[in-house]
Amino acid sequence: MQEFLDYFLIFWKTNQHYFFTFIKALCVFLIGIALAYFVRAKVRKLINKKDEILGNFLTQVLFIVILILSAITALGTLGVQTASIIALLGTVGLAIALALKNSLSNLASGIMLIVLRPFKKGDLIEIGNVAGRIEAINLFQTTIRLPDNKLAIFPNESISGGTIINCTDAEKRRIEWIIGVAYSSDIDQVRSILINVINNIPDISKEPEPFVGVTELNSSSIDFSVRIWIENSANIFAIRSALIEQAKKSLDLAGIEIPYQKIDINLTKL
Repeated sequence: MQEFLDYFLIFWKTNQHYFFTFIKALCVFLIGIALAYFVRAKVRKLINKKDEILGNFLTQVLFIVILILSAITALGTLGVQTASIIALLGTVGLAIALALKNSLSNLASGIMLIVLRPFKKGDLIEIGNVAGRIEAINLFQTTIRLPDNKLAIFPNESISGGTIINCTDAEKRRIEWIIGVAYSSDIDQVRSILINVINNIPDISKEPEPFVGVTELNSSSIDFSVRIWIENSANIFAIRSALIEQAKKSLDLAGIEIPYQKIDINLTKL
């Protein structure tokens, strides 16, 4: 037992410097982790009040940068040459960049989306055949909440490189609807009925003035275009449904036919 204690004391005297250096490096790294979480929380709280998407993106970047710097500092405390670490990271980073060029392209596209700001959190946008509300822009992907509450995840590159239609950029949005009536219908009467329907739906804005007019003479119907404006915060589906429903009821009460497609066939005896 005494021999073991003597050996341990000799070992401790010889290596205690390395032990304290390791503890110091570990403390530096743990403090760095704590600092990363602290900065992420503070920056998110500060920026999210003005722009949640920007706050979320910056906090992710700052969190990763602080962790990397903490790891380099901790290794430097252990006596590792930081210049060599940085050079190694540069070499590894180049290799990763070549291997993951698509991921880096998504990262660059995410930065461009943050800088150019084509939309913000909660905006209703259309990308191709997909429409939904923006939830977040992350380092490599953008998340969009669809109308049926599904979550769509897009690579940042596919968004920045495509056509973005922001439906909530302005205060008001236009709804256009086409309805056909029979050729025997009185045009002025139909217009008057449709305008009356529009005036009785309170969610439809009176400015700009709604438009109701004949825009097409089809093979079996006179087509009226109805163009109305609503606030972007309103429920577009509910308002459009109410417009169509009330128009159908009003036209039925007036005895105005909404024709279906007809084909006249004449037979000639030879």
